[in-house]
Amino acid sequence: MSDQKTVADTLRLDTADDNKNANGAANDELKLVLRKIVNAKGEPPFGLKLIPEHMIFKYMLPGPGFASFTIVNTKPDRQAYKVKSSDNNLYRSKPSVGFIKSGEKVHVRVTFLNPDPTKLPDFKKHVAVYHVSAGNAKTYDEAFSKKVDGVYHYFCTHVPEKMGELPDEPEEEAK
Repeated sequence: MSDQKTVADTLRLDTADDNKNANGAANDELKLVLRKIVNAKGEPPFGLKLIPEHMIFKYMLPGPGFASFTIVNTKPDRQAYKVKSSDNNLYRSKPSVGFIKSGEKVHVRVTFLNPDPTKLPDFKKHVAVYHVSAGNAKTYDEAFSKKVDGVYHYFCTHVPEKMGELPDEPEEEAK
């Protein structure tokens, strides 16, 4: 492949150039490499607004992790959405389906269930958000019976912290 940013066809690694501040200097505070999953061939791009662009789960081990995002309907018509995971034993979302009127927004919370806190999570998992023009559909099944209008794949980034660990003490200055 000629594109150095592409890994496993659909996983894109953000480069150091993507982590620069407005002055063009590297942002030293951002040590986390954020990843994007590019839609597969034939998958339409997501047509609504998603905030934020990356899904980051922050949690204290051994507990579950949480992340959230907002879907904003920027289309002139009513939209149906659904949130699916590549592993429903690890990730659950609420609400997972719904309708959004034009100009409205919905907040979705995704829970990482963390079945084994002694192991790092599988970093190939993702959460996908789908939308379709709902028209006069009364159910989600009816709305999604036609072709999906757009899909966005959130790569699940994890930032676990061990409970009970304190940050390093600052060194005292010699007097």
